Amino acid sequence: MGETKKSEIVHSPLVTYASMISLLTLCPPFVILLWYTMTLADGSILQTFNNLNQTGVKTFFLHSWPKPSATAYKIIAVYAAFEAALQLLLPGKTVHGPVSPAGNVPVYKANGVAAYLVTLITYLGLWWFGIFNPTIVYDHVGEIFSALIFGSLVFCVLLYIKGHLAPSSTDSGSSGNIIIDFYWGMELYPRIGNILT
Repeated sequence: MGETKKSEIVHSPLVTYASMISLLTLCPPFVILLWYTMTLADGSILQTFNNLNQTGVKTFFLHSWPKPSATAYKIIAVYAAFEAALQLLLPGKTVHGPVSPAGNVPVYKANGVAAYLVTLITYLGLWWFGIFNPTIVYDHVGEIFSALIFGSLVFCVLLYIKGHLAPSSTDSGSSGNIIIDFYWGMELYPRIGNILT
């Protein structure tokens, strides 16, 4: 098995850049379009399409894109803090990831299923005892999506800057192309525990 270089790409540069830019630019509006269809257009794709045609794409998104709210940010912050605590506190087998091209081996705690079950039980328990009303998530889901979209973008920009100014390991640096660097930074976003430590 030969080693592949970090800079090698599978497809032509045109396909690679078009797919990366498409994912970065089209996925967020698509999420909002789905939310709009399900909540404001009563699940009717035809009604959404008609509204989009009548107002134009720019006007449609300017008027229908939900604004992030303080409530949405609170829900996200509480959920993120709870999940971070579960990741740290729940027991789990130590798992070593694949060796990176720079020779680093990421280490994970395999406690995802336990965290899922604790989250589900906690959620149902908080609802059952009247401590938390789950409808608040439904009522603010558009704002939550919007806050996550903007928050993820800002967070990935900060990770991109951190990767250049204060890298955590030798798996850092630049490919010489900002699109590829930013895209791969977003791909690594789920492994946030390893990036920040």
